[in-house]
Amino acid sequence: MEKYIETQATSVDLAIEKALLELGATKEQVEIEVLSKGGLFSKASVRVTLKESLADKLAEFINGTLARMGLASRATAKDEGGTIYVEIEGEDSSVAIGYRGEVLDAFQYLALTFLNEHKGDFKKVVIDCEGYRDKRKETLTALALRLADKAYRLRRKIALEPMNPFERRIIHSALADSAIAQTESEGEEPNRYVVITPVGVELKDSRPIKNGEHEHDRRDRERKDGRRGLRGRGEKRERKPRREEEEAPDGKVYRGYLTGEDDFVKPAPTQGPPKYKSFGGKKRF
Repeated sequence: MEKYIETQATSVDLAIEKALLELGATKEQVEIEVLSKGGLFSKASVRVTLKESLADKLAEFINGTLARMGLASRATAKDEGGTIYVEIEGEDSSVAIGYRGEVLDAFQYLALTFLNEHKGDFKKVVIDCEGYRDKRKETLTALALRLADKAYRLRRKIALEPMNPFERRIIHSALADSAIAQTESEGEEPNRYVVITPVGVELKDSRPIKNGEHEHDRRDRERKDGRRGLRGRGEKRERKPRREEEEAPDGKVYRGYLTGEDDFVKPAPTQGPPKYKSFGGKKRF
């Protein structure tokens, strides 16, 4: 929606100056329409309309997306130093954030695509909702410091879960001046992740452990990997021969595990009544 104001003064210049003061804008940010130049018995009249900025267009685009999603939330945008900040507020803020900010990241990607199409002169765009970005930054900073201590204590690398570029930068910044750990990113998008490596100690193992994995779980996994490597993928274990009854050369029947053509382990009973397993007391017939 266009925002404009109409003012009157003894001259056109004074009317424009009055309108700019009320709008809090400069001449570059507005469009000026002279309604009346005034005269001896009348005042000059002008209409001053604020131009739609790139931030306003982005906010309109985000609001249209929110409406199509059926979310009761609204977005406002402002341009500060070449960075466009978009704030989403409303009843469905939690839905707009999503699990660990996934929906918010999707909005940010859409905003970058929108701005690239409009060829605007901007540095970057930041989309936030209910202060989520600041809260997430605090959480990730505390996590980075805690895992750096763990990596140094265990003398092992620690691999974090895949993160977006915004969250990876937080981890790198949190440990940029650390004396016990350093960080690097590995993998390919969208599964790129940060690895924390202790410094000043000899590593027990060059393979990183996953964040959140308990030590006994890690040992079990490594033992399984070792057994799997020794046996080889696709190789099957040798099975024991099945139990069969065969007739021996002497005419008697033997039962047991066969280990050769004429090799029988245990002879089968050939006389006496059949034996039954008993579960409890003896039955009387």
